[in-house]
Amino acid sequence: MAIALGAEFRQDKLKSYADDVWRENNGGSDANLSQHVWEGNVELQVPIIERKPFAELLQFNGAYRLSKYSSNPSVFSTWKAEAIWSPISDITFRGSINKAQRAPTVVEAYQGSNISYDRITTAYNDICAPTVTYTTGANGQQVPVYGAPAASREVCAATGLADSLYGSPTLVCPTDIGCTVRRGGYTVDPETAYTKTFGVVLKPSFLPGLVVSVDRFLIDLDDSIGYNDYDYFSNGCLQTGSEFFCSMFVRNADGTLSSNPGTNPTTGFIRGGTTNYYKSKSHGWDFQGQYTLGLGRYGDLALDFSGSLTTLAGGQDSPILAKYNCAGYYGGPCGQLIPKWTHSLRATYTTEDRVFNASFNWRYVGPLTNVSNSGDPALGWSESSERETFYRIKAQNYFDLAMTFRVDEAFSFRISANNIFDKLPPLLPNSYNYGLSRSNTLSARYDSLGRQIAIGATVNF
Repeated sequence: MAIALGAEFRQDKLKSYADDVWRENNGGSDANLSQHVWEGNVELQVPIIERKPFAELLQFNGAYRLSKYSSNPSVFSTWKAEAIWSPISDITFRGSINKAQRAPTVVEAYQGSNISYDRITTAYNDICAPTVTYTTGANGQQVPVYGAPAASREVCAATGLADSLYGSPTLVCPTDIGCTVRRGGYTVDPETAYTKTFGVVLKPSFLPGLVVSVDRFLIDLDDSIGYNDYDYFSNGCLQTGSEFFCSMFVRNADGTLSSNPGTNPTTGFIRGGTTNYYKSKSHGWDFQGQYTLGLGRYGDLALDFSGSLTTLAGGQDSPILAKYNCAGYYGGPCGQLIPKWTHSLRATYTTEDRVFNASFNWRYVGPLTNVSNSGDPALGWSESSERETFYRIKAQNYFDLAMTFRVDEAFSFRISANNIFDKLPPLLPNSYNYGLSRSNTLSARYDSLGRQIAIGATVNF
């Protein structure tokens, strides 16, 4: 049995400065943000059975970690449990489940905790206030006519409103100042993902040098960190009546949602800002293969393949929204996402004396379709949104070449070229729709720089 213990301290800092021109045009001030974390961990590797019939290897691996962030009053834990079983040396089955967490960045933690107030200047009305229309009176004055509230009594009770105030005209947001929104004041907790993997590794003894593996992965993330304003919670409460949304209404004693921002009020507002909200998922398959072919006095040829099939990438942004799958799509709620299939296939030739080495790599990025042409209403598709041009990105192929020459024991020379055919990235119009204000391409997936050549040498003294 093997055991490892560890402890760690980390600190993240971010300093930003606003000069006079920026402040004059945009307001703002300097920022000096920081958070630190203390962590302790233990890892175990426990072989249970070795070299027995139907159990060449049966092993358990585990890990546990405790983390305490200065931006959060709670202590968090993550863990892993993994089992490995090889009935014979040619076959290995493996499976694992783990809990992983991503703590908020210093910016997200600051946005969550920093409290600011604002007036809702848009035409917003408390969902529990009567709907208001106006008619012209005998003297030409505007006379309000009150109708039924948008929300039911049960929903309004979930917002903390007394039943006697349901539909009261006093709840209407003042026409001159509107209702109040408070952003921030949250403790942003880490996102929590539970990952399950199941796979098999094949190393057939009748074909030495071949290793093939297939793994299924299921990543389900809860409490994702993001920004949601007051309308997200107001609309969600109206449609569901759930505490998740309705608890964001913080009413005054008289039920109103209007207060003076300058007094740092503790009631009389709707909440919004950076906080934890809902779910996202990533499911798929990973494929890997390695094979080394001996060529005798001509050296050897090694093949290395790695591919990934994404079957689900998306999730559900709130209980009132439909579940969506962005695998193979971009734009809309999918932003710059991932194709269904990507792979890399590398062939490496090495001479017998190891003086010369050449590696050729083929990178494949599958096609992507704009959500406007997805046919899925959950992604924002409608018949009117269908495009006839610039709605699909074809599959992209990139080829890389690298060579190394060992002149002698002390000196080696290498040269490499990525994207040797200088393939340009796909270009898209209306790039702001995809968060591409700087490049007009999905730079996260494609080579934006074209062909890249590197030359180097290593000298051993």
